[in-house]
This record gives sequence, structure tokens and C-alpha cells, in this order.
Amino acid sequence: MVETSVAFDVIDAVAGTPATLRTYRDTAYDRTQGAHDALLTGTASLPRAERAALAAHAAERDGARALAAHYRGLAPAPEPSARFDALLRHAELLVLSPSTAGPKDIAALTEAGWDAPDVVAASQLVAFVTYQARLAAGLRALGGLPAEGGEVPAYGVASEGRPFTLDALEWDAWVETVDVDRATPEQIAVLEESLPTAKTSPYYLALVHDVTALRERSRLYNAIMYAPRGLDRRDREIAALAVSHVNGCVYCASVHARRFAQLAKDEGPARALLDAGPGADLGTARQRAVADFAVRLTREPHQPLGLTALRTDAGLDDTEILDLVHVVAVFAWANRLMLTLGEPRSPRSTTEEHTA
Repeated sequence: MVETSVAFDVIDAVAGTPATLRTYRDTAYDRTQGAHDALLTGTASLPRAERAALAAHAAERDGARALAAHYRGLAPAPEPSARFDALLRHAELLVLSPSTAGPKDIAALTEAGWDAPDVVAASQLVAFVTYQARLAAGLRALGGLPAEGGEVPAYGVASEGRPFTLDALEWDAWVETVDVDRATPEQIAVLEESLPTAKTSPYYLALVHDVTALRERSRLYNAIMYAPRGLDRRDREIAALAVSHVNGCVYCASVHARRFAQLAKDEGPARALLDAGPGADLGTARQRAVADFAVRLTREPHQPLGLTALRTDAGLDDTEILDLVHVVAVFAWANRLMLTLGEPRSPRSTTEEHTA
């Protein structure tokens, strides 16, 4: 049994699987629960009861019934209000159709009385719930337990407004970002810990409104994507690319297509997936099985997932499948933040605007 810093682990409880399934990645195990605890820490404007109700609503919309019950049991439901209803609508957008989001959706939250730190905190929480739902579903499959079942949520079709590309993109925030010259010492520390370029990144300068959430998210992401041994890095990147394509996250797809191409020294599979989607000819049975599983866990997490192809066609063992489940789950989280807090653009757009 892995030793953790908490007496109760939410994923163990809602998945119904023994903790020993997750001992291979004990850092991700601990950080997943740490993110849960951090994201429920209330503030004056967004107290714990509202956070728990928001998380329960997100889990219900994502078809994660056991997870929704967990969050409903944490605090009494808050009094209904038009202000909180706006946040519930935002949660539904994040869960079901994040690729359709636009600046108008952030403006609606501002008009309802939510400021940028509140919007970021709420978005982090809702996106994290979609991570939890897919992690628990994947663990159930890995543990040989039946899927939760129920109706498949009506996820929106990925937006066709911007083509997928291998080119490097930039990203502009729809929420007010933190002025790095006025940032607190804690915000600066977390930015420096997150990424070398975080202090100039609009994405990180938006997320650092909720410094605790950003710290937990960055540490968990790194524990999943860069953990030694286990699933090959190329497989992690092709899974991240497949999830990002299905969710319509052009920015994330671009980043992870390039990372796959660098690791594999072959951009063919990444380009094929970008152009034709996860159903493209990816070249090997292993890549096909990884991409197929990533899509199923992304779009139908509570239906029977089936691991046969991963074990036979891809030759993955259970520790590698655990890594794959983590990757798919964390990109449910990452994509939703990218899609609903801002939008990608070509770097040349800035030059064109300045010379117009």
C-alpha cells in the first residue's frame, strides 16, 4: 500500500479500486488528491460550499455519478442566485462543449459579478473534475470493474473554425492577466517553478490568479508527462495529440504534435492525425491502439473501455496503461482551460496587426 499524506483518497473511493493499482505512480497519486484539496479551498467570493456545488454539477454533466455524489456530500447546497447560475452555465460549457467558447462567455461571467481570479479558480476546478472522472473510469477498467454506465453526455463537436497545424502558435487570454511587475512573491515563485517562459506567457499569467491551483496543476502535469520509465514518451505525446484533436484544442494539438515528431524523428503520424483526426492511418498497431483508447476514454469515459487492443496490439502492461490513463485524463483538464480562457493565434498575426 502506498503511503500518502491524506487519510482519504477521492479517486480510490469513487473508482472502487484498490490503491495498489496506483502505487507505480505514487507522485501522481498524492498530487491528484492534493489538487482536489487545493481546488476546494474557499475564498470570500467563492466559498467552499459553492465550489463543492460547482464540482458536483460538473461531474453530473460529465456522467460521473459517484464523483458527483462525493462533491454533493462535502457541503450543503448554496442558496440559488443569478450570480451562481452564471457559474453553473460556465461549468456546463467547460464540460460539454469547450471548443465553442468565446470572449462573450467570459464577458457573461464578468457581468454576473465574477472577477478574473474567480473565473480562473472556477475553471480550474471544473476542468479538474473532468480529469478525475476519466482517471476513475480508466482505473475501473484497469481493475476489471464494470463501467459506471448511464447515458453518454452530449459532448459538443470540436469547432472547425481554426485548422490544426504543426506550426508553433501563440495564445491570447480572454480574462485579465496578472501584471508580472505587480505579482506577489508567491505568484512569481510559482511562475518560475512552472515553466522557464511562464512570466511572459499570457496563459500562465491568467492561471496564476489562482496561485495554489496553478502550482498543483503544474506539479501533477509534470508527474504525468515526464515521469521516468513506464509508457514511452512518444505514446504519451500521441495520446495527448489524439485527446486534443477530439476536444478541438488546436493549441495543445500543435504543441504535442511537434513533441511527438521530435521524439520519433518522424512527423508523419502526427501530421496524419492533425489532418484526418484520430481515425487516420497512424502507421503502427501500437499507435492505433493508443489513439483509439485515448478517444474512447475522452468521449465515453463511463462506457466499457476495453483494454484488449492495448495489451495485445500495443503490447502495453498495466503500468503503461496506468500512465496512458493519466495522460488522457490530464488533457481533459488542460484542453478545457486552453479552450475557455483564451484562444490561439499565429505568431505572424501580431506583425500583421502592427503593420496594418
